[in-house]
Amino acid sequence: MPASLTDLTLSFLPYDLLALLAFSASWLLTGFVYQKLRARAIMDLPNERSMHKVPVPRGGGLAVVTVIGAGMVLFLLFTHAFSPALAQTPFALLLAALVLLMGVSWLDDKKGLRASIRLGAHLLAAGLGVWALGPKATLFGDALPLALDRTIMVFGWAWMINLTNFMDGIDGITSVQSTTTALGAGLCLWLVGLFFVGGQLPADDLALAALIAGACLGFLPHNWHPAKLFLGDVGSVPLGFLMGFLLLRLATQGHPTAALILPLYYLADSGLTLARRAFRGEKFWLPHRTHFYQRAAAGEERHDLVTLWIFKTDLLLIMLACISLFYPLPALVAAVLLVALLLRKLHKSGKKVSS
Repeated sequence: MPASLTDLTLSFLPYDLLALLAFSASWLLTGFVYQKLRARAIMDLPNERSMHKVPVPRGGGLAVVTVIGAGMVLFLLFTHAFSPALAQTPFALLLAALVLLMGVSWLDDKKGLRASIRLGAHLLAAGLGVWALGPKATLFGDALPLALDRTIMVFGWAWMINLTNFMDGIDGITSVQSTTTALGAGLCLWLVGLFFVGGQLPADDLALAALIAGACLGFLPHNWHPAKLFLGDVGSVPLGFLMGFLLLRLATQGHPTAALILPLYYLADSGLTLARRAFRGEKFWLPHRTHFYQRAAAGEERHDLVTLWIFKTDLLLIMLACISLFYPLPALVAAVLLVALLLRKLHKSGKKVSS
């Protein structure tokens, strides 16, 4: 297919329809997966580190990631079916990484895997993802050698995968965060295409953002408090990977501030909690319930209230990320203040536990 015809076709793709189809498929498939998980007794049992009090099926991410992956395949066939470079398209490489992460994470959900196996899979997936970003994609331009720049991207991406998994600790939180990050990244990439690269819209990236947002929203009714179903590692790990791709795509196109603002709450909560636990000499790599959002949910005795606070903050972060494309520093300062206010609110709610 001639490039000009492909570009013309992609410019008119109905991304809202794509998101709606992903929503519907995810909602239906999640119901089916829920029944299968219950029948096979694949449950997340409460323990001293849990935020839930009754057994809940774990592994609903199978439905979410399957819908996203299937949507990527259909989009790939629709847009690149006649291209000799089909196997080199970003979606093909991302799909290979998704299959890897789904397989390893599903095994981890079922019987547990060594940390070295999980980390190796995360690094390999991040390496495939960096390859998908293209040979010219760099974070620091010419300031660093290309190999070092790529290494930083791989390890940073692996960290994004893990922190998404760490932060998936109350009902609805990662579904909401994935939706807003995807919508924000998609909107920013659309604006970049419109104002910075001569109207050339990034069709693959916009389609991926629509698929993630739609599939996560389709899962959310099953995961809203009180949750009937959890994502599990099979959901949170691949979603962290996909969000990392969209954020790095934005950063490597010259807009790192926007890429930093969109996940800023997740970065701040996980980073500050990790630093606090390390300073106290705790085994910070073990499961716990001391994140800001966890303590707030315990203090308020409501997961949904805390998730809604985060959702409202994320909506404002989307607006600030868009502004940062044109005014980076003021938008970043405003975003830091906004997240600081949210953390303060969560901290105050968390104090109710000990009072």
